[in-house]
Amino acid sequence: MALEISFRNDPVIDTSEFIEQYTDSNRKRIEFSWNGKHAGEFVDANQEFRWAVVSQCVANPDQAPLSLLEHLFLADSEWAVQAWGTPYHFSQLGSILLGRGGEASLESFSRGFSASFDTFGACHEIQLPPTLLASLASSARDMLSHTVDEKQRTRLEGVLELFEKIGNSTATAGWATIAPGAPVSNIRIV
Repeated sequence: MALEISFRNDPVIDTSEFIEQYTDSNRKRIEFSWNGKHAGEFVDANQEFRWAVVSQCVANPDQAPLSLLEHLFLADSEWAVQAWGTPYHFSQLGSILLGRGGEASLESFSRGFSASFDTFGACHEIQLPPTLLASLASSARDMLSHTVDEKQRTRLEGVLELFEKIGNSTATAGWATIAPGAPVSNIRIV
């Protein structure tokens, strides 16, 4: 099901059409566009449309260009840094990105994965077939052996650790998800 969304003074945009015709020049429509505020005043002008596109990509993962999946994942990781949480679809989007992009998507995945504690945690819920997981781990090790950039090295080491946890079925141990509106009490800020 395609969703049509209109922007302030822009024509109505059909999400199916947007996905089918996506190029890097369309990235402005889905990038994180933050108003610089937090909590109740937080606004990302592109959030509604981006999440409509994500929803359609998750429902039809083979239809989305790899560059769109990467851009959506990275935009949501930027969103997560400022929103202090992750969208519920983040791990599923990460799984699709890695599944579709394989080795070619490792760098983008590593940047989104390591963007914040929340993205790090959400990625512990990704699901990958064992053969793909082994291939990605091998590619990440190879990339790690050739990188001289310390930030990239740190990201790749984290990704390798994640892949090992997923392979051992221990990735979600110790993690919890709290749904919006869940009553919370007796919280101590550390």
